[in-house]
Amino acid sequence: MGKKILIIDDQQEVLEVLAQILKIYNHEVVAITSGHNLDKKFQMYNFDLVITDYLMPDMTGIDIAKKIKCKYAGTKVYIISGYHKLLSDEKMVEYGICGFLNKPFDMEELKRIVNE
Repeated sequence: MGKKILIIDDQQEVLEVLAQILKIYNHEVVAITSGHNLDKKFQMYNFDLVITDYLMPDMTGIDIAKKIKCKYAGTKVYIISGYHKLLSDEKMVEYGICGFLNKPFDMEELKRIVNE
C-alpha cells in the first residue's frame, strides 16, 4: 500500500477528483471538507501527507499547516491554490509547508508531490 493521505477542501468535487486519482496510485485517502476534525482524523490515522486548500470558510491552509507542524511533526503539508506561490520560502518553512499544488492540477506534479 502507498501513503496515508488526508485531503482537506471545502469543494466536494475537488475532494472526489483528488481522492480518485490518489487511490488509483494505491494510496489510502481520507477526504474531509473542514479542518475542524483534524485532531480526530489524526487519532484514527497516522498521515504521511496532507493536501489542503488554501482558502476555506472556517480556516486557511496556513492555519492547518501550522497546527500540523506543532502537533504532528513529520507530516508533509502541501497547499492547493489557484494562485501562484503565495508565501516566501522562509514563511513556508516557518509554517511547515512543503509546497503548493496549483489549480488546475498537473498529474505529474501531483505524482511527484506524493512520491517525495
